[in-house]
Amino acid sequence: MNWSHVKLIFHREVRDQLRDRRTMFTICILPLLLYPLMGMVMLQVAQFHREQHVSIGIFGYENWPSDSPLILDSSDPSQIRWETLTVDDSIGATLEQFQSVQAQTNSEVKNKSTESYIVNGKAAEKLLRQVHCDAVIWVPPGYHNSISINPLVILSNQRWERSQLAIRLLAEKLEGWHLSWIRTQLAWTELGTALVDPLAIRQLDVSPPEVKRALVWTKILPFVMLIWALTGAFYPAIDLCAGEKERGTLETLLCSPARRKEIVWGKLLTIMCFSMGTALLNLASMHTTTSIVMTQFSQLGATDMVASLGPLPLHSMGWLILLVIPISAMFSALALAVASLARSTKEGQYYLMPLLLVGMPLVMLPMIPGVTLSHGTSVVPVTGAVLMSRALIDGEYGLALLHLPTVIAVTLYCCFLSKRWAIRQFESESVMFRDSERSSVAQWIRNVWRQREDTPTSNESILCGLLIIVGLFFGRLSLSGMPLSWTSVVQSTLVIQVGIILAPALIMATMLTRCVRKALRLHRPRPLEMMAAASLAVCLHPTFMAFAAEVGKEYKLGEQTNSMLMQFDSIISSTTIWQVLLMLALIPAICEELVFRGFLFAGLQRNGGQLRAILVTAAFFGLSHGVLQQTITASVMGLMIGWIAYRSGGVACTIAFHATHNSISMLLAWYSNRGLNSPHYLSWAIEHSDGHLAYTSTWCALSVGIAITLIAWFATRGSVLSNPRSSIGMNDLHQQRVTFTA
Repeated sequence: MNWSHVKLIFHREVRDQLRDRRTMFTICILPLLLYPLMGMVMLQVAQFHREQHVSIGIFGYENWPSDSPLILDSSDPSQIRWETLTVDDSIGATLEQFQSVQAQTNSEVKNKSTESYIVNGKAAEKLLRQVHCDAVIWVPPGYHNSISINPLVILSNQRWERSQLAIRLLAEKLEGWHLSWIRTQLAWTELGTALVDPLAIRQLDVSPPEVKRALVWTKILPFVMLIWALTGAFYPAIDLCAGEKERGTLETLLCSPARRKEIVWGKLLTIMCFSMGTALLNLASMHTTTSIVMTQFSQLGATDMVASLGPLPLHSMGWLILLVIPISAMFSALALAVASLARSTKEGQYYLMPLLLVGMPLVMLPMIPGVTLSHGTSVVPVTGAVLMSRALIDGEYGLALLHLPTVIAVTLYCCFLSKRWAIRQFESESVMFRDSERSSVAQWIRNVWRQREDTPTSNESILCGLLIIVGLFFGRLSLSGMPLSWTSVVQSTLVIQVGIILAPALIMATMLTRCVRKALRLHRPRPLEMMAAASLAVCLHPTFMAFAAEVGKEYKLGEQTNSMLMQFDSIISSTTIWQVLLMLALIPAICEELVFRGFLFAGLQRNGGQLRAILVTAAFFGLSHGVLQQTITASVMGLMIGWIAYRSGGVACTIAFHATHNSISMLLAWYSNRGLNSPHYLSWAIEHSDGHLAYTSTWCALSVGIAITLIAWFATRGSVLSNPRSSIGMNDLHQQRVTFTA
């Protein structure tokens, strides 16, 4: 690659972007104006904002115990304004109606600390409007003599914000009165008030104020920086791709001596500069504005807000700046690849929302309470980088250093994949020079039918995978209410495997391709390869089991999931082994392999996309499993199965591998749940440990060597795809014949 060409293209694109006034306003001017304006508005609002007071009316306050008054005096410093109300005939009838309501009805919410009832309804709303109060308390006659028997009725309308605030303040008031009343009763009985407060607690916060402020900002700033980094990357990407298509300057650049890879690098560096500049300018403007605004708030007396949202420490700013680099690099490459698909700037703007939907969960995940930097979270793109910056800001340098290689490796790999995708987009003439002709839905359907080929396209394969994932989501939700039994297991297995996974692939293979056999990659099985695939599954099973155990340690299963798995194991143990192998080993292997390594793999491997087919089908295969731990282990296993599918050229070997793996897992679970030992001739490979069957260390070490030998055997055999006749369909031969004749 000629870096002088990259430098020349980079300078050209930067000059073009600097001439664009809209881009300069979005990137440079808007951050400098937005946050100061927001700070000015906050200061203006703070000047007239006062603590909100609520009005609570009391009917029958004369029935309240006189020795423990609820209203101390008229100068009560709380936010509650008390109003003593009189009961007339209409109001009394309404209050009696509420008193007669039983506690079991849906219109009541019982407050356990005060033995009162919060009642909502149309009558309560009418009464509240009539007395002009946010909440109403009715003290029934004789309440002071039977506090624990006579319920205290509290009327509110939870649709009103002031009524919600009144209920919260009233609950605190009643709780304090309740404790005071108990102390009084205990003092009369000479038992002492220590029974109410048996523990004397003094809380000491040892964290420095600047660290607490940094903790708050680390949950807010990554989300804001993602939005601005993506915005700063996407709009220049649209202008550098779709904008040049509209202006007609892209053809001139593609005809230059620079290679497509060099063009991508020049544009990518340009987009990265603007993305990082946008994020850093927003960060600097936000930090400066926050420092000034919080200084003013401290003068106004808002010390709590200043303590939690004060100015960010300078060392924290440095770690956040380092966070911008990988985020900008990854989203710049993604924005460049996505923008290259657009035929116009208007169409390119529609692609911004999918990128936001992909990136937002990755940045919002660290905001969930309890999510910290670990081996599991460090492998999640963007999330690991955000948690890494948080650990560095908190001063946990040992933890950050431990997971630094993983975070760097994952981030670099994501950047590499994004860049590779962008280069592939620029190397595709069909992407760069798509026409903008509009056609109706009927015309599109006719074109799809006429242009059918022996195998599906990559877009059709991805669409099939997405339909299956969505179908599995809703299917599992609808089947979750079924009682757990062997009959329900059989029904759910058939519905999921045949109805949700296999059926869409069969329908699309029938309607969108000319040959179902080639679309599903069905070929005559070769016994030697199938035996080798089954043997490889046997040898790799200990490795996959060890990997699944490590994943289970890192990502703990919930109590409800563990309970369901225990019930599932008990159901399996009460069923014959042949039924278990048929329903849970063979049928899932056939259906899933026909779909993932069949239909999906056939479309994704076109145009030399074997690596893409292996990676994408492994991802879809992992997502088809409902539990996170199974998703991770299935995705890793899917990489091996996908490689076998590529080397063998069909699904026969993958079905043999998958069925063998499932069968071994079911056999071990069935024998363990029944408390049975393995056959004596397998004692050298399987042993009874901690109530279940496990592999011996001898077999674990031996299986690795045999597995490596089998993988090398598969690698040295010529792939079916290497044969030109097997990789060229009849439609491709027809196109070559037409080209030669012309």
